Amino acid sequence: MESIRVLALCGSVRQASYNRALIRSAIEISKGSIQGLEIEDVDITALPMLNTDLEDGQRFPPVVEAFRQKILEADSFLFASPEYNYSISAPLKNALDWGSRPPNVWADKAAAIVSASGGSGGSRSQYHLRQIGVFLDLHFINKPELFLDAFHNPGKFDKNGDLIDAETKERLKQVLLSLQTFTLRLQGRQFPSYQIIKYSIKDKMEASVAAKSLIKIAAVSGSLRQASYNRGLIRSAIELSKAMEGVQIEYVDIVPLPLLNTDVEKDGSFPPAVEAFRQKIREADSILFASPEYNNSIAAPLQNAIDWASRPPNVWADKGAAIISAGGGFGGGRSQYHLRQVGVFLDLHFINKPEFFLNAFQPPAKFDSDGNLIDEESKERLKKVLLSLQAFTLRLKGN
Repeated sequence: MESIRVLALCGSVRQASYNRALIRSAIEISKGSIQGLEIEDVDITALPMLNTDLEDGQRFPPVVEAFRQKILEADSFLFASPEYNYSISAPLKNALDWGSRPPNVWADKAAAIVSASGGSGGSRSQYHLRQIGVFLDLHFINKPELFLDAFHNPGKFDKNGDLIDAETKERLKQVLLSLQTFTLRLQGRQFPSYQIIKYSIKDKMEASVAAKSLIKIAAVSGSLRQASYNRGLIRSAIELSKAMEGVQIEYVDIVPLPLLNTDVEKDGSFPPAVEAFRQKIREADSILFASPEYNNSIAAPLQNAIDWASRPPNVWADKGAAIISAGGGFGGGRSQYHLRQVGVFLDLHFINKPEFFLNAFQPPAKFDSDGNLIDEESKERLKKVLLSLQAFTLRLKGN
């Protein structure tokens, strides 16, 4: 099996950093017990602080050019992300920003995150990094997660900062195996029929999809209101899909679902409405969420549906997904970032590009009085979301 090249980046520049120790341990594990995985630790300490005045046209300072070339040549990434002020560290953000300068060299690659810190073990930095990864077009693995409370007994590191805890080493190995598998899956190396999907500057997609490669998409709206603009987006998506080859979208109604209450589960079975809903999700190849924003988050009906389908066994797991939203202001953007965070536990693989936030109240009118989408530009944007979801789902399925 051809090796995959993983570039490891640490957000701490301190020599005895526990996060740097995680990378050292990952390198040792890859050499000793994982075939086909090569990890290179790249130093970010030499990078100047981001300043676009240092760019000369599309040329960067030599140290930045060298760093970007390393990113470009890698198959995937391992981030060791310490937590600073509930977020990622400045050195890591600086490296991310330099790599994102046009052309973005992070794009369309797999990634994993490990963290060692106090308290929650760096988990808040990981969620922020995942949010940044949407713009970078990075595809993070969902499982397993590794947040390590470095200061909780028994000791995880020795006095030199090296990882000594056997259980943590095994967890780290599982992260590496998951990253290896997901990288190969996205690259299609184990799937000879995989066809490479390319994006142009205008986000147009070139894909040849065989008629037999039908994907079934379950569409779920977080709003129960009949004339909801988000339900209007799903109706429009269904109409658009009828002119697309290889896509079938079914609207799945969440109105009949009772409020989550595990007391109504009996011997591993669920109420009939919940069983029917879970079966629809189970049969789908991917999911299209129309997510309105309530109180800077997702709506309660959508959360209720998510929770019912996540009850063991989780029927959302390992499917492609996309989110569209219509609302005021940011157009539902904050609900989308929260839903992506929830999706990590659900093991959903969300597309990154294009994003679809629609300010429904900004002229010209986007919807008619019945909540139907009438804006042609928005319909074209919605079609691109569907094409992206179709292509990504096929990559995940190996078609």
